[in-house]
Amino acid sequence: MKAVLLCAGEGTRLRPLTLARPKHLLPVAGRAVLDLVLCDLAEAGVDEAIFVVSPEGRLHREFVGDGSRWGMAASFVVQPEPRGLADALSWAREEVGDERFLMYLADDLLEEGVSDFSRSFFEGHAAASLIVKSVEDPRRFGVVVVEDECVTRLVEKPKQPPSDLAIVGVYGLGPEIWPAIDSIELSARGELEITDAIDHLVSTGRRVECHPTAGFWADAGSPEALLRANRFFLGCMERRIDGDVDGASSVEGRVHVGAGARVTSSELLGPCLIGEDCVIEGSRIGPNASLGAECSVRDAAIEDSILDEGCRIEGVRPGLARAILGRRVAIRNVAGVGSAPLRLLLADDSVVIAGGE
Repeated sequence: MKAVLLCAGEGTRLRPLTLARPKHLLPVAGRAVLDLVLCDLAEAGVDEAIFVVSPEGRLHREFVGDGSRWGMAASFVVQPEPRGLADALSWAREEVGDERFLMYLADDLLEEGVSDFSRSFFEGHAAASLIVKSVEDPRRFGVVVVEDECVTRLVEKPKQPPSDLAIVGVYGLGPEIWPAIDSIELSARGELEITDAIDHLVSTGRRVECHPTAGFWADAGSPEALLRANRFFLGCMERRIDGDVDGASSVEGRVHVGAGARVTSSELLGPCLIGEDCVIEGSRIGPNASLGAECSVRDAAIEDSILDEGCRIEGVRPGLARAILGRRVAIRNVAGVGSAPLRLLLADDSVVIAGGE
């Protein structure tokens, strides 16, 4: 079973984090977004993954390797410039051939995975199938109109949505999609829209089905969505203490302390994740905080935040909240405004120090 993963997006909403690496490799609950996606696809039976990357896709290649970590064969194609999802998909046409396949926007995370959706699509005969979800503000998404479980209309980011059903970034597509892409023109945004291609299938009498989901879904392409995904996946963890927590510390709820970590005179409030070889002293971590390996936190409070590996936080009061820090970020002797904790978005190797050091 083949899957095409679209990974060529620039991740502008997550800058400056994405200046150093693509959004698909940012961590959620201690794991890269792309790792979570590939595990879902492997569980669904995908054994061949085709990655559409930008010309700067070296880090995707290094992370995925040959795909064997997920039991897949991996190959890569390049989208030379961002011209829409349908254009991105078209670069994988030769690798896919005439087979039915999944297309996955590689920053989308789903509670339910894709196994049931995949099984339904590959056992059926529809030209295309979409996962859809009811959302409060469908203007930010591709939107569908559905009658008798079939899609009758698709609109990309409409100002006046015809329904509240947004397209989740997972598609089942048959070979009919290729002539449909050939038949569409650039949209007003200057892109080849996948919604236009699928709408072409509908207008020419092809069957397009939908698969509603009520479970968690996040397009982890913005700070808010990344933090929301972090909260959800932290909440799915089991309590596990592999590191050392001293008697002067307290642990409450779903807390994971990685091997080699040391926690002294601190408070851990679940759900939270303390990565391997972290050092936590005189601090409060959680709820909804995820710390990568080899972080150190002293005299600070961290909640509802993501810290990648190697961060150094010291003397930060009242603390960090709704913060996302890249690798090896250092923050020392910094206080928030009044009682408000700091909300920061910092790229790898950033340094924030107060007090004239």
